[in-house]
Amino acid sequence: MKTYLFTFLTVALFIVSCSSDFQRRTIETENLSGFIESGNALGVYGDAGLKITQDSIQMTNWPISKLTESLKNVMDTAIATPGKITDVYTIQIANKGQLEQREFVDSLIHVFSENGLIN
Repeated sequence: MKTYLFTFLTVALFIVSCSSDFQRRTIETENLSGFIESGNALGVYGDAGLKITQDSIQMTNWPISKLTESLKNVMDTAIATPGKITDVYTIQIANKGQLEQREFVDSLIHVFSENGLIN
């Protein structure tokens, strides 16, 4: 019984420590519409993914450090992740203003910077 309780508490502590306390934030600008919220670190091993198109960004339980690397490659610019490398987020933001790809990614970088996800 003690082993079971110890294992349960260890797993619970691990799950809590992998979670971010980032509260859901709604993004509504002239050109962008969507949300950013804390992801589930355990989702990295399941339904995690990142898809950036000209129309939207869809990121599910994905480490912000990998998003930063993707944006650096797309924009050929220097940006950094201020949080822990293990922080994961779920992001869905649409390009409702029909911005060109570079303008859309610039807008995303601005929103992520305002919300403390990147520098």
